[in-house]
Amino acid sequence: MSRESERMLKYWERYNALKAELQAIGFVCQGSVQTRRIECGKATCRCHEDPENRHGPYHYWTRKARGKTVGLMLTEDELALYREWIENNRNLERVLRQMRNVSTRALATTTGRKAP
Repeated sequence: MSRESERMLKYWERYNALKAELQAIGFVCQGSVQTRRIECGKATCRCHEDPENRHGPYHYWTRKARGKTVGLMLTEDELALYREWIENNRNLERVLRQMRNVSTRALATTTGRKAP
């Protein structure tokens, strides 16, 4: 087997492994989750005196929609689900980057051109 064929076989094996990883990824969600404690509007409330006494925690999911940041307040139950789906999206993006990288190297091997 030629050296080029061996390389292509390794690229195919890696690419197929990445495809298998894709199949294991569940639902995806873009954006991020924040947890905040905030001061209220009452000037005499204890939340203004000490950061430890602030109200919350309040959980928010933020994302970009049509070029603007939009947010949604989450319940405790929703928080874990959004975090999981956001992590799934990060894994999806990571696998896609690796697939593109392997494809670029395979293309360079096939055409004999150096990958940019």
